[in-house]
Amino acid sequence: MSNRLDFILFLVIVTAASIVWGRINRIGYSKVIISIVRFIMKYSKMKADLIQSYLVWSIYMLTGLVAAVALLAAYQVNLLRFLTLDPRYFSVIPLAFIAQNSLTGLMMQLLLLAKPMVNVFSELTSVLWVRYTLMMPGIMRVISPLCAAMIEEVFFRGAVFLILIKDFPQTGAYWSIFVCTVLFVLQQVLQTDTLGQGLIFLVGSTSVSVVGCISILYTGSFLPTLLCHAAYAFVYLQLGTSMPKSRPSSDYPSF
Repeated sequence: MSNRLDFILFLVIVTAASIVWGRINRIGYSKVIISIVRFIMKYSKMKADLIQSYLVWSIYMLTGLVAAVALLAAYQVNLLRFLTLDPRYFSVIPLAFIAQNSLTGLMMQLLLLAKPMVNVFSELTSVLWVRYTLMMPGIMRVISPLCAAMIEEVFFRGAVFLILIKDFPQTGAYWSIFVCTVLFVLQQVLQTDTLGQGLIFLVGSTSVSVVGCISILYTGSFLPTLLCHAAYAFVYLQLGTSMPKSRPSSDYPSF
C-alpha cells in the first residue's frame, strides 16, 4: 500500500510540474516580464522582442532544470551514471534518430490524411516559443532548441522515466514508457494555441519519447535519447528559419 501511495504521489508531482512547465512561456507576456524588458531597454540597444525572447527562454530552461534536479535528488538517481554508453551500442544513436523521424513521418502522414487542411509549416512557425526562437540571432537559433531539448530530456527521460523503472519496477516497462510519453506530450501540447499546433507537437513528442525510452531500456544509457532529441529539435526548428522573423501576435501586450 505504501509503495502504491508513493507512486500516486510521484504521478501527482510530475504531472503538476509538467503542466506548470508547459505553460511557463506565457509568463513572457506578464506585467512583471514586460516591466523587466522596459528596464533593460534603458541600458541595452537590443529590441524589446529580443530581450523578451531571451528572458522567456531563460525562464523555461531554469524551470525545467530546477524541477529535474529536484526529482533526481529526491529519488537519489545519479544521472551521470547513465551518460556512459557501451561502444557496442554506438550504432543505436543514428538508428534511434532515424526511428524518431520515421515514426514522425508516418504519424504526420496519417494526420494529414485525417486533417488535410493543416498547414504544417505555418502551424509550426506560429507556435509561441518557435516565434521567440526565430527572433534570436543565427547562433542562438541553434543553441536555443538544442538546450531546450536537452533540459526536456533530463526531466522526462532522465528523471521521470529513470525514476519509474528504478523506484517503481512493478509498473513494468510499457507502463513506464506510457506515463513518460503522456507527460511529455502534455507539457509540449500545453505550449500550443491551436488544434493544428497541438496535433503536430503530439506527433513529434510521442515519437521522441517512445523511441527515447526504448533506447534507454536497450542500452542502459541516457546518452542516445539526449543526442537524438537535440538533433531532432535542431532539424525541425530549421524548417522555420526561412520564414521572416515575426513579432508576437497583436493579441498580446506590445512595447
